[in-house]
Amino acid sequence: MLLNLNDPTSIVAWWRVCPERHDGYLEVLLANRPQFATAIRTAQRQIAMSADLQALLAKSMQERREQQKRDAERVGSRSSLELRWQELAMAA
Repeated sequence: MLLNLNDPTSIVAWWRVCPERHDGYLEVLLANRPQFATAIRTAQRQIAMSADLQALLAKSMQERREQQKRDAERVGSRSSLELRWQELAMAA
């Protein structure tokens, strides 16, 4: 996907791809790319004023929490040997 930071419609379309991540990243873009502030703020207002987009954000955040919970349970059920192999693999 191509993101046009001059176009609020493009920003909202990009936000829809991964709302729970992109919502916070809009603030990062504002801080690091002030030349696009007008379009970013317009997109943020559109997102904030849309019940559908707010529902999408809530659903996305809930799915993310559920995935994190499943991941934590999966890690908790691993043996110490499996965890050690994972640590070694990540260190390589």
